[in-house]
Amino acid sequence: MNRTAKKLLPTGQPHERQHPLEDGSVKITTFVPLQFKKRGIKKVVVGPVGVEDPVVVSMSAAAISPSQDPTLLKALARGYYWQHLLDTGTVGDAAEIAEREGLHRVTVSDALRFALLAPGIVQAALDGSLPRTMALETLQRRTIPLDWEVQRGMIERLG
Repeated sequence: MNRTAKKLLPTGQPHERQHPLEDGSVKITTFVPLQFKKRGIKKVVVGPVGVEDPVVVSMSAAAISPSQDPTLLKALARGYYWQHLLDTGTVGDAAEIAEREGLHRVTVSDALRFALLAPGIVQAALDGSLPRTMALETLQRRTIPLDWEVQRGMIERLG
């Protein structure tokens, strides 16, 4: 199988063109620079800077906004809940939580790290305003710094 490196073409500015037709009408074409980026195992459409929703799909109201990541929200909730159990003394350590939940200790420890995220980042995850390429897998693979300002910078670089 021949594998070649894919090249990302630079995106331009959004613009419209008008093409006159033979019958006197005008055909309008619109160019919107979009990129496809990986978010975990799926790909998402990322528009140019300043465009919040580059692709609008009109459907009935969904329970969770398309820009929210339910997997990430579940991991954040587990992390905060398990941290609460540790803080109140209900459990002694992450190994005890893992035993109670039937999970591996590393899974629990990874989720507990999310309780150290800056409140603004957690709020952005709840609002669905995190960069669309931010996924649970991205946070799990990175070291989360304790300084909230550094965390915000990390999120901006990843987006």
